[in-house]
Amino acid sequence: MAEKDVKIVKAGKYADAIPSNPDKNAAGVVAKLFLKMAKVDAGVRIKIDKGIRPGYGLGSSGASAAAAAVALDRLLETNCSELELIRMAAQGEVVSAGVPHVDNVAPAILGGFTIVRCYDPLDVVKLAAPKSLEVAVAIPDVETPPEKTKSARSILPKTVQLSQVTYNLGHASTIVAGIALSDIGLIGRGMFDCIVEPVRARLIPGYERVKRGALEAGASGVAISGAGPAMIALVDAEKIDAMGVAQAMKKAFEEEGVRAEAYRAKPSEGTRILGETK
Repeated sequence: MAEKDVKIVKAGKYADAIPSNPDKNAAGVVAKLFLKMAKVDAGVRIKIDKGIRPGYGLGSSGASAAAAAVALDRLLETNCSELELIRMAAQGEVVSAGVPHVDNVAPAILGGFTIVRCYDPLDVVKLAAPKSLEVAVAIPDVETPPEKTKSARSILPKTVQLSQVTYNLGHASTIVAGIALSDIGLIGRGMFDCIVEPVRARLIPGYERVKRGALEAGASGVAISGAGPAMIALVDAEKIDAMGVAQAMKKAFEEEGVRAEAYRAKPSEGTRILGETK
């Protein structure tokens, strides 16, 4: 490696699925931006231990971009604000989504739930997740195209009806109210989308069966994770076993002839330096 290069070192379960070329790797793009901003006449070596399956709507590239931004801010002592870190990390999303969106990097850095109020100027609102909220995740073993997020965005409708916008705004507001009130059932009642999800659902084999299986197992709400094909379900862990819901989703995929993996997860507290408390 030349002294001024950005070198990507890959490790972890999904190491083979991420690019070694820093110009095509979210963390590599962010690293180059930080080196330029800090006016550092040197290179950097980044080891990515990839445990999130790339290309399945789980925010893999966003996680790499967010981690790189926080780590390089500390290493180079650039003292960026949280909003500046989010803005820098968003540039890494261009390699997978085609645009510098903050949908994934904002919650990765801040933790909990986030609302992107505005891009110009960037304004992100953080909301704490209900304490008993857990997430059931089912990842179908299906092929996804290169630059899948960009592809999934390209099929979205170019125009929508006012009634559709009204419907989605009402349900989005219900989700926010549920988070603010720590009411997981209310969050679930808001998890309906009549614009994006119906289009992307057609790309996921067994979508309806998986959704039905999760709800019958006790999930409060179900949705496609990001651009898919993974699916998520929100669960009140004080009442329902999240892993049981995930297994029900996995079974539903397999009834459609699609192998799947099942996981349970909790909202994070955001990106942090290992060994430190945030």
